[in-house]
Amino acid sequence: MVLYAGQGDVPLHEAVRNRGQCSEVGGQWAALVTCVVALVRGVVAAAAADDLATLCADRAAIERVYYQHRVGEKPPFEQALPGATLERLVRDDLRKETALKKAYGIEITPAVVEAEVQRINTTTRAPDMLAEIKAALGDDPVRFANVFAKPILVERLLRDKFENDDALHAAQRREAEKVRGQLLQAGAQLRGVREGETAPEKSEVRSPISEVLASNLVVLLKAAPTGQFSETTWQLGARPAETNAPGADELAIKQRFGPNAQVISSPHREKERKFYFEDLPGELQRVLRVQLRQPADVSAVIETPGGFLLYVAEEKTGTALTAACLSIPKRNYEQWLSEQNGEMK
Repeated sequence: MVLYAGQGDVPLHEAVRNRGQCSEVGGQWAALVTCVVALVRGVVAAAAADDLATLCADRAAIERVYYQHRVGEKPPFEQALPGATLERLVRDDLRKETALKKAYGIEITPAVVEAEVQRINTTTRAPDMLAEIKAALGDDPVRFANVFAKPILVERLLRDKFENDDALHAAQRREAEKVRGQLLQAGAQLRGVREGETAPEKSEVRSPISEVLASNLVVLLKAAPTGQFSETTWQLGARPAETNAPGADELAIKQRFGPNAQVISSPHREKERKFYFEDLPGELQRVLRVQLRQPADVSAVIETPGGFLLYVAEEKTGTALTAACLSIPKRNYEQWLSEQNGEMK
C-alpha cells in the first residue's frame, strides 16, 4: 500500500528514503568540516611552533653576543642560558605584547618598530656591540627589528602605561593620602591651630617648638602600617668637583625605584658618603624646595614611576636638609603581568 498526504506529494516510503540520504550527506559534510578545521588548526600550530623556534634561535644568537662580552669565569653558554630559559624569555616577550594590546589597546605596527630601530641606532652607547648583534642575526633588518627592537619597545610602552595607570594604583595613593591627612591633623593639634585660626607664617628659622613637632610627626610617619621608612640628609650646596659623583648605575636605579633608592655598598662607605640635593630629579627638587621650608613641614603625596612618596622635614639649615620619607610602592609589575597572562589563557 502506498500512502499519499495529498496531490503532488511524494510517497511516504520515498520521503523516508530521501530523508535518510540527506542525513547521510549532512553527516559527511559535518565530518568534512571537522577534518578541515582540525587540519587548519594543525597547520597554524605547526607554523606557530616554527615561529617560536625561529625566535628562540635568534634570541640565543643575541644572548651569545652578551655572553662573549662577560668577563671572568663563566659556565658554558648552554648552562648559563638553557633552551628552556630562552623559550621562557621569548614567550614572556610575546605575552607582554598581547597584554599591551589587551589592557591598553596598543598594537605594535611595523612603523613604530622601525622608529624604535632608528632610535636604537642613533642613541646606542655601544655601537660595536650593536654591530655584533646585527651580524649574529645575519645582518637581516627584519630579524633585528622583530627579535631585538620590538621587545625593547613593548617593554618600555607597557611599563609606562602600567606605572601611570591611576586605576591600578589608586589603593596605594589612597593609603599615602590617608597617612598625610593623619600627619596634618596631628600637626594642627600639636600646634594648637584650631578651625578658624590662622596658622603662623612659615619661615626657615629654626625653633625648638618646630623641632619637637617634627620629631613627633616623624614618629607617626615611621609607625605607618604600610610602606618603607627612611631618613636622608641632603647637602644643599653644589657638589664639589672632587666628590663622589653619582654613577650611571645609581642614576638608573633612582629613576626606576625612586629618589631614595640607594646602591648597596659597605657600611663604612655609606657612613662617609654625602648626598646632594641637586642629584634629585628636577621636579622633586622644586616640590621639596617649596614644601619643606622648616621642620615639621609635610609634603604633598609625590608620585614616582615606582610608588608614592611622603616627606616630613626634620631639620633645615642654610647648608643641609634632613627629611624623613615614607615610600609606598605601587602594584608589582611582574605580578600584574602574570594576572594578565592568566586572563589570556
